Amino acid sequence: MAEQISHKIRRQREIEMVKADVLQAARDLAIREGWTKVSIRKIADIIQFTPPVIYQHFKNKEAILIELELSGFRQLQYALEEARESQSDPKEQLQAITAVYWDWAFHHAELYHVMFNLDGVRSTPPSTKSLRNAGACVVESLRQMSLFSTDMDELFFHWWALVHGYVSLVMSGQAPGMNTKMKTYLLDSVKRFSQTL
Repeated sequence: MAEQISHKIRRQREIEMVKADVLQAARDLAIREGWTKVSIRKIADIIQFTPPVIYQHFKNKEAILIELELSGFRQLQYALEEARESQSDPKEQLQAITAVYWDWAFHHAELYHVMFNLDGVRSTPPSTKSLRNAGACVVESLRQMSLFSTDMDELFFHWWALVHGYVSLVMSGQAPGMNTKMKTYLLDSVKRFSQTL
């Protein structure tokens, strides 16, 4: 009995390791060549498995992208929560969250593209539930700042439109060589936004 349990645990670990290798290989390929060049065959070549082995774990390329999207939102959520906890004043929290969002997006640009379907990476839209989970700490800071009974969804999407808009401008090449300046513009914009609440 103990041997059967041990075998199941080992097998589960092997499955998780293969899945992790597939996801990492996909990210590495995207960093080098872009998401349009990522394929099951290329991933298989990198991790030295045959494509059918990958298909045992992921139905298709889109299933890999969905898993990466979910992972990206979880990582972003953790980073934003840490940023919020670093400050006690809600306006300072929002500034810290915004700065961390910016840094995280550019440090994990390949994930960010999948999370927000940039450059037509995916055929299906990203999950708004994932975005809401990642942004829950933003809503909490906004709630503490808002003096009036305001629709928190509206405030959250105003904030997110600012942040995502600036990030997307830089990522799309519309503001070449302006990464630092655009981050400053963004932080100034968020500061002005928070002063209106």
